Amino acid sequence: MLPRYLFADVDDTFTVSGGLCGEVLAAVERAQQAGIEVILNTGRPAGFGAALFAYLPTLAGVIVENGGAWLDRGGTKRPHGHEPDFQFAYPIDKDLRSRLEDLQQRVAFRLGREQQTTADNRFRLTDYTVLRDFPTGNEGKTWLREISRLVDEESNHAGQLLASSIHLHFSLDGANPRSKASGAEKLLASRGIEKTAETLASCAVAVGDSANDASFFVPGRFALSVGVRNIVRYLPELGDAVPMHVTQESEGLGLCELVADLLDGRLGI
Repeated sequence: MLPRYLFADVDDTFTVSGGLCGEVLAAVERAQQAGIEVILNTGRPAGFGAALFAYLPTLAGVIVENGGAWLDRGGTKRPHGHEPDFQFAYPIDKDLRSRLEDLQQRVAFRLGREQQTTADNRFRLTDYTVLRDFPTGNEGKTWLREISRLVDEESNHAGQLLASSIHLHFSLDGANPRSKASGAEKLLASRGIEKTAETLASCAVAVGDSANDASFFVPGRFALSVGVRNIVRYLPELGDAVPMHVTQESEGLGLCELVADLLDGRLGI
């Protein structure tokens, strides 16, 4: 059976060598024509997500900042220039970004090392990002554990750290920390769907490539969880949350492979 929804990470899952690729865009269009809603689910900032959403009308939605906010067409086509506005998973106050910056600087001080702010940080609404400057594998797992501990201490247990293949994301979500999976649930809830967890578990596929996609791979969370081939280097950081299926191809070509396998019946839910 074909899924109703396909939630896809962007960097190194939707992209190829850091850019958009015609083969991937064609695969998304084929999925849409077959009745699968393709929803990007990224750690990238709200500003980047808005651009992708505006220029790629085949997308049903874009979830940004690891579940912090989203844009949704709601399964309907809108006239050009009448795109929906952002919806937010958490209340946004005017001091949030300054509090996040302060948290990141305190953590960097305790680490005893500088952390370089990302170029896209200025376009964010709900989190704060620095470049990931440590390796993958078990060493990366150790670094993440230590930085996460410092974030927890310096925020009085209100902060959270998520790591992608390229960025470290600081957030202040309190007792209900964000994830890409929770962002997917909130988007569906905003459409009036009541049993969002059951919907994801029965008719949604999620695909990603790194540690901030771990919520995609929690057993039973999605009907099918997939890692593109380049996820292999991040498996130590995922713990027990590993994808049900790993593609043969890497990055966006792995996403193309996934769409073809779904449409041709080699994979299903």
